[in-house]
Amino acid sequence: MPTILIVDDEPVILDVFRRFLEGEGRTLLLASSMREAIARGEEPGELDVALVDKNLGDGSGLDVARALRRLKPDVEVILVTGYASLDTAIQAVQIGAYDYVTKPISDYEALNLKVENAAEKVRMKRRQRELVAQLVESEALHRGVFETSSDAMLLVDAETERLHDANPAAERLYGRGRDELKRLRFDDLTDPETADALPGEGARSVPGRHRRAGGTSFPVEVSAGALFLRERHFRVLSVRDVSEREGAETARRELEQNLRQAQKMEAVGRLAGGIAHDFSNLLAVILGWSDMLGRDLPAGDLRLRESADGIIEAAHRAVGVTRQLLTLSRKKLLRTEVLTVNKVVQDLGRLLSRAIGERIELSTSLQDGVWPVVADSDQLAQVLLNLAVNARDAMPDGGPLAISTANLELRGAAPDVGLPAGRYVTLTVKDGGCGMTEEVRARLFEPFFTTKDHGTGLGLATVYGIVRQAGGAVRVESRAGAGATFTVFLPAADERVARIAVPVSAAAPRGLGETVVLAEDEDSLRVLLGRVLAGSGYRVIAGRNGAEALEAVHASGGRIDVLLTDVVMPRMNGTELASKLATEQPGVKVLFMTGHTEDGSLLGRFETGEAEIIQKPFTSEALLGHLRRLLGPARASA
Repeated sequence: MPTILIVDDEPVILDVFRRFLEGEGRTLLLASSMREAIARGEEPGELDVALVDKNLGDGSGLDVARALRRLKPDVEVILVTGYASLDTAIQAVQIGAYDYVTKPISDYEALNLKVENAAEKVRMKRRQRELVAQLVESEALHRGVFETSSDAMLLVDAETERLHDANPAAERLYGRGRDELKRLRFDDLTDPETADALPGEGARSVPGRHRRAGGTSFPVEVSAGALFLRERHFRVLSVRDVSEREGAETARRELEQNLRQAQKMEAVGRLAGGIAHDFSNLLAVILGWSDMLGRDLPAGDLRLRESADGIIEAAHRAVGVTRQLLTLSRKKLLRTEVLTVNKVVQDLGRLLSRAIGERIELSTSLQDGVWPVVADSDQLAQVLLNLAVNARDAMPDGGPLAISTANLELRGAAPDVGLPAGRYVTLTVKDGGCGMTEEVRARLFEPFFTTKDHGTGLGLATVYGIVRQAGGAVRVESRAGAGATFTVFLPAADERVARIAVPVSAAAPRGLGETVVLAEDEDSLRVLLGRVLAGSGYRVIAGRNGAEALEAVHASGGRIDVLLTDVVMPRMNGTELASKLATEQPGVKVLFMTGHTEDGSLLGRFETGEAEIIQKPFTSEALLGHLRRLLGPARASA
């Protein structure tokens, strides 16, 4: 909607101009003098066209035109003059007038058209200025986004793949200045091993690997857009370093793998523990009857004696496998004590040297003042021996084997091995052998898994079970052709009192008529134990479980001296039976038989000396030695 100023000192002419120029959408302003015209120009608001008489009563229309152009730079002036001449045309050009008309005006339609064209020119100038302002603003906005983006941004020529521009984030990411980057091609930034191509238009989060100035490779995600600038086709690339995300993803995968491994080992351990428990009962029966058979054989019958000894030897070897299964399941009865790992290494030194052979270069580095741990010394020695033998097998032509100990304080959790923060003692066994692939390392602790042509595949599985039962963990670092490093983490001892191992006599002293209550749910083992005890001078009261044994005690009505009971039985277990008998007959001795023990009350009795535990499978001599220890050498039945 144009605003038109009409300036003329003749009222009649001013009114004629007004009537002819009125129209819809137009705003007309009238001025009859130079002073009034300039005052109109000083008013706020836009002024599009000024129709100015050249000669005014109080001044020149040329001066009015100059003042209006100064006050309203967009205004277009049409000069009105009494006669046309070359001088008038020159003056119109000098003041920047749009056009001029002469009086008397005969064609007002032509005047209307000139005014409309002048107003349109003003509108075009303003629109052009707005577009320029928008363009500048857009340029500033996009340049600001480009310059301040946290992601690296590259402007790449789509045809030549040369870098046209780069932002400060790209300078930081690649370790190169902007000028240096602009001399490169896109493939100069990519890792040659991956040979990443320039992403296509509209690509979103294309993975790749790029290189920094020093040649270091790192993972990236690249997204691309298109830009056409002065008939040139560009790709606008946004490059994001995803090293932290990749590291977090790797850690997550390791945690998932560790969880799956732990779940698998836990399931295998439960299965192994169940098998070992049942197998222990069978072996106890085999060993017991074999012992009795050996006693009953004629002294001169060497052939039968050899056969019986063969059965006993095979049974003892099976006992060793059962012990390994119990260790794997972390249910083997521990004989723990406060000890130092250094002493275990030193005590095992000579045996270790014989086990690995002369071709292995053994070296030890034991930290002074290493913290004590609570562990079973025999089992800890077995861990070291198994790891050393495993290292020896990885070096058939010989090589270095280094054993070291150290104190380690974890200030934060170690999720790769599943350990909380705390104090640990490390036992490290490092070899220079053939190493292992990732696939082998993932299955390393699985029972019966082996890459060797010999052995049971229980060595490292046993190591895993022993260390986990001690509250520790094992870390394995290895790759094919680069040796292997096994690091055992054991919790440092605190103020807890270690459980003390109970020595067992190998002798088989006879009983003195004492009464033994026998509770065992395995029929064949109960029959065998009853015969062994009765044949060794004891009076036996037997039951298939705790409830039956208690009923038999009540039926006998006499004083009992010792309870020999399995731990896990139906109806009433061994600890419940022991508690009831202790209430009814205070001072009664208890000998628990078990393949494993996790019962808190049972351990409490063991630690305070009120009871002893014998691990299945056992020999008759071991059983009788335990009973005699509990009862005392001169104890007789009441």
